Amino acid sequence: MALRIRKDAWKLPPWDPAFEWYAKAVGAMQARPISDPRSWRYQAAIHDYVAAADPAPGPLPPAAHQQRYWRQCQHFCWFFLPWHRMYLFHFERIVAATIVELGGPADWALPYWNYSDDTNPNARVIPAAFRDATLPDGTPNPLRIDERDFGNDGSPVGDPSDTDVCTALRKTRFESAGQFGDPGLGGGESGFNHGRGFATIAGELERVPHGSMHVAVGGFMGAFNTAGLDPLFWLHHANIDRLWQVWRERDTANSDPAKPLWLTGVRFHFHDHAGQPVSHVSEEVVDTRAVPWEYAYDDTSNPCLEVERVRTTAERLVTERRPEMVAATTHVELGERPAVAELAMAPPSGPARTLAESRGTAPNVYLNLENITGVGQVSYGVYLNVPEGETAEQHPELFAGVLPMFGVEEASQSDTGHGGSGLHYTLDVTDLVRQLQEQGAWSPGTVRVSFVPRLRGRETARESRRPNLEVGRISIYMS
Repeated sequence: MALRIRKDAWKLPPWDPAFEWYAKAVGAMQARPISDPRSWRYQAAIHDYVAAADPAPGPLPPAAHQQRYWRQCQHFCWFFLPWHRMYLFHFERIVAATIVELGGPADWALPYWNYSDDTNPNARVIPAAFRDATLPDGTPNPLRIDERDFGNDGSPVGDPSDTDVCTALRKTRFESAGQFGDPGLGGGESGFNHGRGFATIAGELERVPHGSMHVAVGGFMGAFNTAGLDPLFWLHHANIDRLWQVWRERDTANSDPAKPLWLTGVRFHFHDHAGQPVSHVSEEVVDTRAVPWEYAYDDTSNPCLEVERVRTTAERLVTERRPEMVAATTHVELGERPAVAELAMAPPSGPARTLAESRGTAPNVYLNLENITGVGQVSYGVYLNVPEGETAEQHPELFAGVLPMFGVEEASQSDTGHGGSGLHYTLDVTDLVRQLQEQGAWSPGTVRVSFVPRLRGRETARESRRPNLEVGRISIYMS
């Protein structure tokens, strides 16, 4: 079988056959009962399912079946990328088989939404096929979801920092370096983790652009249990999957984890295009061109050449070191207004200091936001050392990163297997701190961390979506 080629949605005509057949297949899948593994709602339930939030409740599969196949999405851990690759593949094949049943082509492939394309001024605009009210034949368009908070009016979604891919692609390792150090591309080592509390650090690619764009679109896209009900979700994840491949190709030194736990330690269960049970482990999905995956992307070139700062060999080795805490503070509340936390920072006295003295290399600096709990479909801009009496927006040069709250409500809930410990993000602020040091604007004694909510009209959002959050601890580690 020839490779299926997943193409950039913005490089296709507004109603290319790929979109029109996708819409027809979505409509057909929506007509199938939720108990059918090939139905639209069943596929969304694989990611997560909450009966009370089901927009169209009906007879469900048996509880044992749900336990095995539903609520399986892997987040905040190193299985985020391989699990979603498996999930996307079987969804794509189910759609493709449905298209054939409807009389369409046999080679349909899922497009991807490249919202980070600097050559396209409309990159952050939702493609027209997902905004139009009707299909070309005048019938209702299943690809348009009115529940989206933003983007259906044709305006750009989010900010450029929400679609930054270079922070993730510049990572030199897949897995995180310890619980509080470099987050890596793909997150930290863990077992099965559906998201009821962080298992470890979320990888850079999961933070931005994955989590940030989920929040930027909002609506169904803003929650685990409804994200898969938006047809745009699948194009978003096709792009995330593509970026994993971009990272693998851009540097021959970049490699996936080699530990048995990642390779074969956890098996994930799905249904194929015929509705038959299948299962996979991570090592099976690293080569998308191999059987049974047999797909590729039309563009996996490196988009970050203009902003590349190649770290030295010594700097790359720093990420392997055990991080050392040099500052921490507790209990910071986040809501609809900016918040500021101050940390008293001590000079490193352990491994980070030894490294600096022995190698003559300044340690890397990591800002950890731990045990984030609460509710709210929102992201925050994080800034360092904004002068008192001034706003963060006046100092874009002090921007440390985006803090997306996608999954925070789910991660705050406890059950028999999880304590509801919330989200954990790590921002690599090494370059920002060095820039401030060079400018004489870095005081090693006190660090101010500012959180600025990105509301963009969310002031009128439903009460359940208004942010009411708490960061359990803010810490700074060096390695």
